[in-house]
Amino acid sequence: MMADIAPELVFRLLGTWWRVDVESDDAARASATVVARGTLGVADTEATARRRMRDDLVRAAAAAREAHARLLLLQTELGPGDPMSATLTVYDDDRVRMSPAIGTAPERVLGVLEESLPQIAPDLAPTAVRRPFTGGEVVRVHRIEETVEVEDGAEFTQRRLVAQYWYPQPDSKQLVLVVLSTPLGDIPNALLSYFDAIVEVSRFAMPDPA
Repeated sequence: MMADIAPELVFRLLGTWWRVDVESDDAARASATVVARGTLGVADTEATARRRMRDDLVRAAAAAREAHARLLLLQTELGPGDPMSATLTVYDDDRVRMSPAIGTAPERVLGVLEESLPQIAPDLAPTAVRRPFTGGEVVRVHRIEETVEVEDGAEFTQRRLVAQYWYPQPDSKQLVLVVLSTPLGDIPNALLSYFDAIVEVSRFAMPDPA
């Protein structure tokens, strides 16, 4: 029945994006192999890099699947010859739902989320802002994750920007979470503006009939 079919988020994405299948490890490995070959080529000299990329993507897909993600996309270019590294993950687990008492008005759903952030995510609450999308507003929070990595024997600090966008599901108490992240965390303001632009043109739409 159509009444049982919920609208899904759709995106208008510029540049080169690859879908990594999150259904299973085997499906993730198959799609990750396509991504690695498509971005690094098939030369023997890139075999190690391809294997590393494939393994990283399989692990990312497994983590996304465990967290009830339904979509995982990897961006490798803004345009031809213009590299970019970003991921987009959509979570629409029906456990992310507000109390029945608040109703389904998007403003009320987002308001309750904002009120609860100091308790459920005290480190992220100070970063909470509203941002537009096609059809309403979302709540955005973000953080910078720092890790120490080693390359060619030298240590360096990798800063990853992680931005979470909470969408109110139309006519529902449910929230849809979109996470956009990039290892380019040294320029967070520019990347937040880029992520905001992606969100701004996103919208909910009914899925195509099977």
